[in-house]
Amino acid sequence: MSEAITNTSARFEGDGVVSFTTAALDAPATGLARIRVDVCALCGSDKRLLASGADVVPGHEVVGTVIESAAGAPAAGTRVVVFIPVSCGQCAACRRQQNNRCYELRGLMGWQFDGGFAEYMDVPPQCLIPVPDDIPSDVAVLALDTFGTAAHALRLGARTQPSGIEDLLVIGCGPLGLGVVAVALAMGIPKVQAWDPNGSRLALAEALGADAAPDLEGTNRHQVVAEVSGAASARASAQDLVEPGGAILALGESNEPYLMPATPRWRRTDCFTVRSFYFPPTEVDDNWELLRSQGARLRDTIMTPTRLSDLEDTFTRFVDGEYVKPYITHEETR
Repeated sequence: MSEAITNTSARFEGDGVVSFTTAALDAPATGLARIRVDVCALCGSDKRLLASGADVVPGHEVVGTVIESAAGAPAAGTRVVVFIPVSCGQCAACRRQQNNRCYELRGLMGWQFDGGFAEYMDVPPQCLIPVPDDIPSDVAVLALDTFGTAAHALRLGARTQPSGIEDLLVIGCGPLGLGVVAVALAMGIPKVQAWDPNGSRLALAEALGADAAPDLEGTNRHQVVAEVSGAASARASAQDLVEPGGAILALGESNEPYLMPATPRWRRTDCFTVRSFYFPPTEVDDNWELLRSQGARLRDTIMTPTRLSDLEDTFTRFVDGEYVKPYITHEETR
């Protein structure tokens, strides 16, 4: 089958330039399964690769269909999502099915291994998770970074609070921040507020069911604060706003160090700071249930379908804020 397949894939050359190559595919390397990429969503972290250039095909939020299986992989014809950590499978964390905590992590799909801005990609079997039949592919893709990462962080945060999370503030209403809002509502957290300096992004959080926080002033106002922007000012606000005994979920990505303030108030604040990465396979079934509750609503609120050939223009619109969560699709997915 592989000898008859050609694959068009994207490359990030740096400085926002996207190029494409089309080449015949050889058989998958030993031990790898091959999938047809049905959906690949753009992620804010991809902007770093767009600027710097990438040595591999980018794209790490992928839903596809297995066309050539391998030992330990789902059968051909199975729809799958791609779990991005390429874990060792042998360490203590992997044996507990906490592959996101792998001690010998080999890299990430779309970062150190070819990803999904292509028509086909080859994937280690441990990175393929079957998609339930009732969940469309353009909703299933949210199970990865947007819902999976958000749900894992909220679960960790809930473990710090004796009665769970009852009051949550989300700072930053980009795709992940909106994912945190959607997951929090699906989990039944009774008070969910959001804040973003961009009024249109804040309106999306309100459309999902969050209340708009009036401001980021004051201290000791929220039990749990999810900081999802990575901005230094937002981090500082989270450290002021969290109640004693509460928790900060540090989800925002930034190239700047995460700093603890040298102030009397902070030195006298007893709280948790939680940093999480992705999600473990043990949470997948629960994440599907969350997605059934809020996934289609989030898709219809923030997602825009585009085509692989339009990827450079799509990224321009994404970086400019015109698109909230665009994704490439090769077929009708709804």
